[in-house]
Amino acid sequence: MEPLAALDSVFVTMDAPNAPLHVGALIELEPSSSTTADPSARFDEIRATIEERLGNIAVLRRRVVRVPFDLGPPLLVDDPEFDISFHVVRRAVPAPGGPRQVEDLVARIMARPLSPDRPLWEISVIEGLESGGTALLAKVHHALADGVSGVTIFAGLFDLSSDHVPAAPAPPLDDAEPVPTPVELLARSSSELLRRPGAVLEALGASLERLAGKVDAMVGTTVDPDELETKGPSILDAPTTSLSGTVSYARNFERFCLDVGEVKAAAGRHGGTVTDFAMGIVGGALRELLAERGELPAEDLISFVPVNIRVPGTEGELGNKISGRLVPLQTLITDPVERLAAIAEQNREFKETHEAPSDFLNELAEAAGPAVASLAGRVISAFDLFDHLPNVANVIISSVPGPPVPLWCAGERIVRATPMGPLMFNQALNITLLGYCGTLEFGVLGCARRVPDSARLLELLELQAAALLDPGAVAGSIRSFA
Repeated sequence: MEPLAALDSVFVTMDAPNAPLHVGALIELEPSSSTTADPSARFDEIRATIEERLGNIAVLRRRVVRVPFDLGPPLLVDDPEFDISFHVVRRAVPAPGGPRQVEDLVARIMARPLSPDRPLWEISVIEGLESGGTALLAKVHHALADGVSGVTIFAGLFDLSSDHVPAAPAPPLDDAEPVPTPVELLARSSSELLRRPGAVLEALGASLERLAGKVDAMVGTTVDPDELETKGPSILDAPTTSLSGTVSYARNFERFCLDVGEVKAAAGRHGGTVTDFAMGIVGGALRELLAERGELPAEDLISFVPVNIRVPGTEGELGNKISGRLVPLQTLITDPVERLAAIAEQNREFKETHEAPSDFLNELAEAAGPAVASLAGRVISAFDLFDHLPNVANVIISSVPGPPVPLWCAGERIVRATPMGPLMFNQALNITLLGYCGTLEFGVLGCARRVPDSARLLELLELQAAALLDPGAVAGSIRSFA
């Protein structure tokens, strides 16, 4: 048994039916004359390939089990009843199988929680595309992987060329120990909590006190006022908009891609990065979207940007190694070029005046503990408090490095890989980037209630990108999936 780290535990305890905390990727395969055209046989080939590789990725055959009342961190245990048929499933898009039908199906699948009684991942093999090809929708719970480790884990299921290389056979799970009972889990978590009933309240009280101290530091109440200007926005600075609040059970999904070389060139003209470019077009698109809704705020919109704090060489390790920053999107600036320049400048200044990003998310999770996180989640959900609590940010913008080389699945080349991040807490819009084979893929996942106009948001993102790219290259740069 292996206990989850603090942040991973919070992702388990805060998971909700209307806001499942998994990350995903839509993977499109290029049809090949060397593979079978029979859909049933093709599905069997893909499933066999994935099953063969599971021996090298132990986490995909392990369950997460929670301690009763969340009095200890959840544990990872081998699943003695592991069955690949629950994890690699066959689905089809309705005719005509075009981009809109694919995106609608992806939105529905991403809205569904993963079963807590099995290892927390699933791959949907999607048939019926009008191109005649196949797509895969891979999703894994955020408790098991962040964006970086998620890419590494799933990349391990694929080949580096069209020639299939057999993997080492997976060790059998026949001798896996039974899943521990609730009593055994309690006994392992804390014998002190069992001996003294009052210890439960003491533990909750201590967790709340530590949590209050962390929150005080984050909102700036314990920070020298002279440091506030360089510290950046606090968790109370994001303006209130209709993009935040209790999320619904339904999702909208949009996608497009750009030439990564042209994006780097456009960002580089202002001393910026690919992430700066993404912030610039997201800021401009949300500015226009909220203006059309009649609610453009008088303050800058704020993005939450996850930051990878992994030590190089640990990309494939289990769990989350992320921190995060709150970054103004400079939405008070109307001109796209000026906005990008301002974002690039603010981010350069931040990097020059700050050390390596701290692990404050894990520190906050450690301070809260699984019991407090679970209790907070239930109370907030029961009373729809996300409609009344201040929103930490207006949008989540995440950038994930993709595989450095092309990948193949069961003899077919992966030609597209669009990432998706979760809608967390009262954040109803997530925009995630992934670089793959010369393209920069944008995955836009939104709450259908909060972002019903996601198609319009996609148009605005493409217009903002066109305003920043070389005009002579725009026509061939912006591509929706086919």
